[in-house]
Amino acid sequence: MMKKLNLVLGIVLITSGWLSAQDVREDIEFEIQRSEYSSDSEVVIKNMNGSLEVTGYEGDEIVVTGTKKLWKNRGNISNQEAEEYYLESVIRDGNVYIYVETPYSRVRWYNRRMEYSYNWNGRDRDRIDFEFDIEVKIPNNLYVDASTVNGGTLWITSMENGVDASNVNGSVVVKDVVGVVDAHTVNGDIEVWFKKSPLEDCEFKTVNGTMEVFSPGDFGAIVTFKSLHGELYTDFDKITRLANQLNKEEYRDGYRYRISRTAPIQIGDGGPKLSFESVNGSAYIRQRES
Repeated sequence: MMKKLNLVLGIVLITSGWLSAQDVREDIEFEIQRSEYSSDSEVVIKNMNGSLEVTGYEGDEIVVTGTKKLWKNRGNISNQEAEEYYLESVIRDGNVYIYVETPYSRVRWYNRRMEYSYNWNGRDRDRIDFEFDIEVKIPNNLYVDASTVNGGTLWITSMENGVDASNVNGSVVVKDVVGVVDAHTVNGDIEVWFKKSPLEDCEFKTVNGTMEVFSPGDFGAIVTFKSLHGELYTDFDKITRLANQLNKEEYRDGYRYRISRTAPIQIGDGGPKLSFESVNGSAYIRQRES
């Protein structure tokens, strides 16, 4: 069952009828009460254009603040048009979903998951451009899946039950995290600071950018690295090169086996698998000092 949550918006520079200025700015502020979700809930946040900052804390409510900006190359923006761009929040299947809703957004629910996409006509000279800069405070014991696409960095701080972080044209920064981390971007860097050395498999991918992982001194993992134009570096001392992996995968009516092109390495006493993949960029695994 889907439940729509009430939003509280502070609106700036909006007049009756047509707006006197081509730019629209609205302040966003609302809370999701603890009674709306459980400790097993996943928080999914989907931004499109703009920055996204997620901070874990020891409170109970999910607190959302931010700014919506609209502008047009020619003509004015009516009140009705401005209202078609907003930050939506719903509770579905026990999880919390916060996402940017626009006339070009597409939301589908499939296998208890949300599929979020955007179909934008870049040749429309009368289109409305938009940007949402969003900050979300979340109880730090929840799992968070957060993403943005254009125009800003994705920041996630102080989460203690795992993180899935995704960007496209921008960097991903995850600090003081505990648990599994999957961090992906296309054109940007990835920087991850583990509060405790990871005990679960993690994945880091970028096409054009540097990947940096910082972990306490007791770090141990099996590390794989793939890059066309990059190298893997570490300042941990205990390194062991392992044999190439033989991977079994389904193929047509049977299976086929594939040998990894790069041999994994073991850092310390081993542990979870950390996978690094890029096209143009190196990866660094560093010991954090504090």
